[in-house]
Amino acid sequence: MIRVVFDARSVVPKTSGIGNYAASLLQHMVPLAGDIEFTVLRHIESTGLLIDDERVRELKLIGGETKSVATLLRSSAVQALEGHHLFHSPADMVPPRLPCPFVVTMHDMMWIERPDLASNFLPSRVAMHHWYRAFYSHSIRNAASIIAISQFTADAISRLFPSHAHKVRVIHHGLDLTRFSPETIPNRNVLEGWIPDQPFALSVGQGSPYKNHHGMVRAFMRATVDRPDFKLVLVRRFSRVDRAMRRLLSRPEVREKVVVLQFVPDEVLLALYGHAQMLVFASHYEGCGMPAMEAMALGAPVVGSTAPAIVEMTGNATLHADPSDVDSIAEKIRALIVDEPLRQRLVKAGEERVRRYSWELCARKTLSVYREAVDSLSY
Repeated sequence: MIRVVFDARSVVPKTSGIGNYAASLLQHMVPLAGDIEFTVLRHIESTGLLIDDERVRELKLIGGETKSVATLLRSSAVQALEGHHLFHSPADMVPPRLPCPFVVTMHDMMWIERPDLASNFLPSRVAMHHWYRAFYSHSIRNAASIIAISQFTADAISRLFPSHAHKVRVIHHGLDLTRFSPETIPNRNVLEGWIPDQPFALSVGQGSPYKNHHGMVRAFMRATVDRPDFKLVLVRRFSRVDRAMRRLLSRPEVREKVVVLQFVPDEVLLALYGHAQMLVFASHYEGCGMPAMEAMALGAPVVGSTAPAIVEMTGNATLHADPSDVDSIAEKIRALIVDEPLRQRLVKAGEERVRRYSWELCARKTLSVYREAVDSLSY
């Protein structure tokens, strides 16, 4: 029996892309892995089991999420987990001095390649660039195998750490088509009290520069100058220091048309996707871009960007705009407002595109990486 430690501390009540990835991956791997026992590390504030199975035990050993300081400075408890064949961090970082080999999932290399897109605040940008460079380097250099969530991320790892490129395996995210399905869209009245009862475009993502919210808001205002009824709903899980964005959102004409929400419950998020006229997702940089996939699965056409990972994931099912060109983004937004045949073509193409992203396939490929790593280290 193979014994694996799986770090699921990023699965917290306020969900994130990495947290959803970790939870979905584990829940789909366990039924497929009769030869594996899992020790699952949970966040100290987590409640309920991720998966109820006799081959899974859940432990709360380290405070903080996987990418927190606690992972690196309070790892003695993990070091005491003896008798395991493999450790898997699904969130870029691993505790130092593990008692067994490890596999790491790398989502992107932005903090190393483009720290200017990660933070506008210079002291934070400099400090975090060095922090991530040191610990991403530890993860990549010492991993038995590396899972990249896109070919774009794999290529970035190969550029930055060419002597470790042979360890990289590209495994795309899955998408839960039972959760993200037109049949699961809540009624529009779920949005009462959250947004006005008017047509709206949606944008989802944390408030970091790479998400390009500043450019997307400006583009939306240009594209809808003759549509005072059309709103932009901006869901931002958190916001970094961004004075330009704060000034933009304080302008009266922008306040009139842009609704800013922070964390929203899952039912509200599904309703937003399902009732939006479009998703505007013109990021400068992404490792994958799951909001685009979720929107397409729920029938919302997408204005994406030419960022390589977004093009990789969405193909011809999305309108791609240059994220640095506000007019380009505005043109694509306008096209989806006035061109109904185009909207319908993209809706159909999106529904077809998302069928290729399966959590079962992701789980099977990840289990193959586990077995490959264990087999290679046994010789």
